Amino acid sequence: MRTGFWLGLLLLGFILVGVAWIFVDGYTREYRERAATYDLAKINDLEEPSIILDRNGKEIGRIFVQNRSVIPIDKVPEIFMKALRAGEDSRFLSHQGIDFIGVVRAVILNAQGGNQGASTITQQLARNAYNLKQEAIVRKETTIQRKMVEAFLARRIEDRYTKQEILNFYLNRIYFGSGFYGIRSAALGYFGKEPMNLTTEECASLVTLIKNPNGRSPLNNPTVNREGRNYVLGRMCAEWMITSAELARLKALPLVLNPQPLRRGTSHLYERVAEAVGQALGEDALASGKFKIYTTILAEAQNAAYKSLTESLTKAESRPGYKHPKYLDYRKSSTKPAEYLQGAVLMLDHETGEVLAHVGGRDYAQVPYDFIELGKRPLGTAFFPYIYAAGFSGEQTPATLVEDVAMDNRAVMVGGQEGILGEWGMEVASPIYEGKIPAREAFENSKIAATVRFAGLVGLQRVVDTSVAFGLPMKKAELLPRLAVGFEEVSMKQAVLGMTVFPLAGMAGPGGLVYLDRVENSAGRVVYRRQRLAKTPRRVTDPATAWQVHSMMAGSLYRGSSKGVLDGLLEKPFNGAGKGGSTFGFSDSWFIGYNKRVTCGVWTGFLTGSSEAIYPGAFSRDLAMPVWAATMNAATPSFGGQGIAPPATVAEVPICATSGQRATQFCQEHVEDIATGSVRSRSTAVSEYFRKGTENLAFCTIHSGALSDGISPENAILNMPALDAVPVRPSNPFVVGDDPYHTEVPSFAAVSPESGLVRRSTNVLDSLDLGDVEEGIPIKQPRRLQIDDE
Repeated sequence: MRTGFWLGLLLLGFILVGVAWIFVDGYTREYRERAATYDLAKINDLEEPSIILDRNGKEIGRIFVQNRSVIPIDKVPEIFMKALRAGEDSRFLSHQGIDFIGVVRAVILNAQGGNQGASTITQQLARNAYNLKQEAIVRKETTIQRKMVEAFLARRIEDRYTKQEILNFYLNRIYFGSGFYGIRSAALGYFGKEPMNLTTEECASLVTLIKNPNGRSPLNNPTVNREGRNYVLGRMCAEWMITSAELARLKALPLVLNPQPLRRGTSHLYERVAEAVGQALGEDALASGKFKIYTTILAEAQNAAYKSLTESLTKAESRPGYKHPKYLDYRKSSTKPAEYLQGAVLMLDHETGEVLAHVGGRDYAQVPYDFIELGKRPLGTAFFPYIYAAGFSGEQTPATLVEDVAMDNRAVMVGGQEGILGEWGMEVASPIYEGKIPAREAFENSKIAATVRFAGLVGLQRVVDTSVAFGLPMKKAELLPRLAVGFEEVSMKQAVLGMTVFPLAGMAGPGGLVYLDRVENSAGRVVYRRQRLAKTPRRVTDPATAWQVHSMMAGSLYRGSSKGVLDGLLEKPFNGAGKGGSTFGFSDSWFIGYNKRVTCGVWTGFLTGSSEAIYPGAFSRDLAMPVWAATMNAATPSFGGQGIAPPATVAEVPICATSGQRATQFCQEHVEDIATGSVRSRSTAVSEYFRKGTENLAFCTIHSGALSDGISPENAILNMPALDAVPVRPSNPFVVGDDPYHTEVPSFAAVSPESGLVRRSTNVLDSLDLGDVEEGIPIKQPRRLQIDDE
């Protein structure tokens, strides 16, 4: 009876085991069969490039995972092997790819609320070598399903390769964070040492990175790395690899870094693309290669930006007397630091934030520092748009008069020099002062002293608040007059994004930069596609202010400090605008401008932070502006041809350029013809934009004889202009006109048809035929009439 019971129980056990085996065999067959399809001969294929394509499908580069240097396993110290086994896989030397004891322990710990993994070194190698994590995402598989494929593939790897070969594959492949792939790259990148020279605690610091490469990077989070290091050291003690005394000593040691990383043969743009792919697909995604990466870059603009920047910097270094280190000289000797002239170009679609061109520096192989991503320099006179925007959004207008006279540098204190504050913003060899001038003229000609006074009129706190609203980092800027000459440092991204507000009628530009559109794997399947999210609208300034500043920037291209740039632009008429910028001492040069679709910024200067001049008189029109023009021309066929219309909130009003008041027909100025010696008068009337409600100005008190607060009635007549003395002949024998004596319209209404100012009624003088003035007899200007008192 008892024997039969035990036989039956044993039989039942065999049946249950058989049923379970059949179930497990059936459930896992798919994953076993898939694991059998991977080619183990390719387990150590490390250099399969991913192709970078521009927005139109043109190849613009290839990404190799080259921040890696493959070394044989005998170049790795035994202490690192011990740390690796202690931290990742203590039974590596005894299991066959799967650590069943570790699996059971992980199940128990996780059931108790822990977070314990059980992947062996061989499983990790399988996952990384064949990109199983990304494949599982595409297949929409669970973590358990993916780990079954890893387990079966790990068994195949163990059957084919020795433990030493597996470690060799593993240590040359895995990602250690901060862009370092493989043990040698990480050892040099963090500690500046070859792997054989690593100490025990440094080995532990590297091993802890494997579970969370960037999160535990000692460059990013030294405290977290030290905690992880000490955990690995504790595991080494538990596995009898080090003594308790050694553990206590090593845990007390500080984390000491000495980064001397390997350099990839790549570019600043490729780095940004690789970073974007890492964020989208995982940090180690590019290790498998063979992706097609479709970017937002416009190949024509990217190539033009790089080519024109290189040419401009080379031209500057070729000037007679240029005294800084030169690029060509540095290439002959790599023992010197690269301190030659640098530059950067960033172009983006200001509606979407899509980057069309990104040149972060002159030569990535020599200087991998990306100025667009990391650099900050003073804007100089390229800061002026924000000063005037601050004023126009308040009580000032483009017709506000400011003093354009010499200013003592002690009022601003830039450059630490006394004397007269320079007028480098005009970008001419011999700048002149013009007395009282409208704000428009001060801006268009980039007048320094006048703009400093305008900023004082506006209020420095208002200038700072406006700049912060535009996205510039000026919250902590000192309220000193020097900020009006662009003294504060700004990044290229901030400068370009800030400028996008003007073509967008006062609305904020994109929240960030976009480089990546979609990614396809080797099978042509899309594994990432950018989501185009609706932008939350944010108003930075009112449309009238944005238009007023835009119109002045456009004016500077036609007749101001940037005159001449339009001659070389393909987009005609060019309806955009831009602003050049030079700093005090000519150490930095900027040009930032836009059309309806894109905004482009260019910077040239030194990465060393030097305030020394690039060369005396290094104007933006010579250094940055040609690069901007070439890049804009390259983008014109795809992103040009549209206008920017004035908003309904502005009114166009004729004003006198001399007084800043409403123009009259008497607003004239005398101009002498140097060739003939004759003196003629010409209208000073110009058309100006005002925010509606601010356009009701007094008539010109300088030319019309109208009264103002500072002019007495008896002296008003002295403000009447002297017109050209030319013969006049009646054109009719009678007086013509519907209101010859101006009973309906003031006699001082403006009449200049060239300026768009049309008088609605006639004048008595309309009946006189002045004839061809050129045929008249020129006479010298009469002396002022002097009437003595009786």
